Amino acid sequence: MNKRSARVVFGAFLHDVGKIGHRAGEAGTHSETGKRLLEPFISDPCILNCVAYHHEAALKRASLPPDDPAYIVNLADNISAAADRRAEEEGGASRGFDRGLALESIFNHIRGANSDGRLPVYPSEAKLCFPETGLRNDAADYRHILQNLLDGLAGIEIQPEWIHSLMALMEVWTSNVPSSTAIGERADISLYDHSRIAAALAACISDYLEAAGRNNLRMELLEKSSEFCAENAFLLFSADLSGIQSFLYTVATENALRSLRSRSFYLEIFMEHVIDKLLEACGLSRANLLYSGGGHCYLLLPNTPDVQRAVAAVMDCVRSDLIKNFGLRLYLAHASVPCSANDLMNRPADQAPYPALYRRVSELLSRQKLQRYSASEIRKLNAEIPSDDGRECKVCGTSQNLTGDGLCQWCDLFVRLSRKIQDQDVYLLRREPSAEALPLPSPNGTVYLYFDNETGARRQLAEGHSVLRVYTKNRSYTGLRYATRLYVGDYHASNSMAELVSYAGGIRRMAVCRADVDNLGAIFLSGFVQAGKTDAERNRFVTLSRTATLSRQLSLFFKYHINGILSGVLSEADGPLPVSIVYSGGDDLFLLGAWDGVLQAIQRIQRAFERYTGGSIHLSGGLGLFGESYPIRRSALLTEELVEEAKSMDGKNALSLFAPAQGHNYSWATFSNQVLEEKLSCIRNFFDSQRREDVEARGMAFLYRLLELLRGCDEQINLARIVYLLVRMEPEKRAAAARMQYSRFSKNIMQWCRQQEHRRQLITAIYLYVYEERGGEAQ
Repeated sequence: MNKRSARVVFGAFLHDVGKIGHRAGEAGTHSETGKRLLEPFISDPCILNCVAYHHEAALKRASLPPDDPAYIVNLADNISAAADRRAEEEGGASRGFDRGLALESIFNHIRGANSDGRLPVYPSEAKLCFPETGLRNDAADYRHILQNLLDGLAGIEIQPEWIHSLMALMEVWTSNVPSSTAIGERADISLYDHSRIAAALAACISDYLEAAGRNNLRMELLEKSSEFCAENAFLLFSADLSGIQSFLYTVATENALRSLRSRSFYLEIFMEHVIDKLLEACGLSRANLLYSGGGHCYLLLPNTPDVQRAVAAVMDCVRSDLIKNFGLRLYLAHASVPCSANDLMNRPADQAPYPALYRRVSELLSRQKLQRYSASEIRKLNAEIPSDDGRECKVCGTSQNLTGDGLCQWCDLFVRLSRKIQDQDVYLLRREPSAEALPLPSPNGTVYLYFDNETGARRQLAEGHSVLRVYTKNRSYTGLRYATRLYVGDYHASNSMAELVSYAGGIRRMAVCRADVDNLGAIFLSGFVQAGKTDAERNRFVTLSRTATLSRQLSLFFKYHINGILSGVLSEADGPLPVSIVYSGGDDLFLLGAWDGVLQAIQRIQRAFERYTGGSIHLSGGLGLFGESYPIRRSALLTEELVEEAKSMDGKNALSLFAPAQGHNYSWATFSNQVLEEKLSCIRNFFDSQRREDVEARGMAFLYRLLELLRGCDEQINLARIVYLLVRMEPEKRAAAARMQYSRFSKNIMQWCRQQEHRRQLITAIYLYVYEERGGEAQ
């Protein structure tokens, strides 16, 4: 990163810090307050100018040199906000601002919901915050945030290698702080997201103008800002990794869970590494990462020849590495489209240029996937020479670089490193090879990812080891330079399938659950479009900042908060569940564990997601039951069929259970209220009131016979046979309480048997009860 770009990134990230001071009770404009608060930590006058003069009126009066970076931050701030907010945020409600406004949920306006859920001003790491109504912030909240922000800033050097530490600090303390408290606006963009997008834009603007030798920034960006906003100064870049599922599920039963988790981590860190290599080659920071998850990413880049060459070089290296190591199993497509500031602000509204950008880049990705390889790459793919003895890796089938255990070097590595991947939370990228490090591609030669903890990482940095980059997992370490925090869904009750299954209540079965967000692509393209008569009314919420905020919030849920949901730390009533995350990121997840633990897990996740999004976005999933030695690949495919069944229901937002084409498909509300709370509870209550020996001797036989009758009926049921079964279950006359339970039970069964939908729900409830009560393997 060149010096000017580093300055504008720091300036853009910090330009609105004065708003926190103003809301905490500091006197003066927020621009003046910001400069005053930052002067003890920043000596560079150019960065301070970016803070003091980021509004156009102040900038015009300042008489700064024509090449001052403040001109860049001013325009980047305006583009990020999609409007030039000329009014300073002071003066209270009489000036149109309410400093007590709490941040609105980004999900308030999805698909025209127009809800009013607001978020408490907690740090993002502290807890999973659900939208509430009536929340307000006060000066004490902002004083607390300001003090912690300044304390963290004291441990950060104003140098390019510390930008990611600043990002992490800002994310912790400003993610739930509203960027604007203007009464006439919706306060659904946080100060962090606004500043991050402003930093991304500023870096692109700086590099684009510098590449063209246009250094009169006052003229280019202030006096002729309209002309600049029409130029294609930016690139929207996207990359998409294909082959994820086959790569993950090509595992043997032995050590399958450890290998699965390691493979999932490898794909995650591979994409993050590629993102960082691209940003590094382009001279940018992670502020320019708009989205990453599920093997997919979007970056905002400057539209310069150097950037296009740098992207091509990195992607050529990555594709060559994938061919060398994994052949046809993994493929990374990439595409980019030029765009202007007007496009990013969705102007003109009647043409909706912003969502069109995503459609164009998606079309280019799809086209590239149809013609994946060049002639030279095809020759490389055909150059693999099988081993002389005919052996193949017993996991992935390759015949190259086999170990004595019958595994290739990669499959062996995934098993050996699984414990370190889980237990260590700091990852250091170095050039020195090691059998205990994970190789990653680089145009300048392979680099290696080492696993350590905070103490070890600080020691390596202090001792001058050649550390290229540092990743921290789920935590931010203030003052750890080079550090990039990655959110990783890594909750695991065990690394052994047998141990997970041993925790199951009743039947000894493993469950596999897969789930993802319904209609996510459509939500990103048109989710913020509102009802209205004019294009301006319909597209008022279609902005770059909102898309980026939505992406970040979904990633936070599936990559970070899911750990707390499954461990039970988010609720005193919930405890840890006997499940392990295979992967969770972007918008989807894969869980494995004891069957009843997985069933509880997906319900916890769905309920939390419903509250998190205010019900504006839904989740559909499939849950299948299998023996612990059942092939993972097969269980994954069958569970994916269940997910498709759930998504085929009207409105989606559903769960499919057990096995495909069996009809156990329900909306979440129906499954919870009618299958579990109504029918399963009725069955439990009845059998709990009976003597245990009666349940074991007659109860299970009754349920199996009832299932036969229910499953063998299409339109009508033989009620006489049901009555006969119920009469045989009638308890002794002297047991009054049991007879009362029987009366309720028999009446409910007869009522449910008469209606097809209730019969279907009853079958599912009986399945669940039998699984709860029966030990060993089921038929």
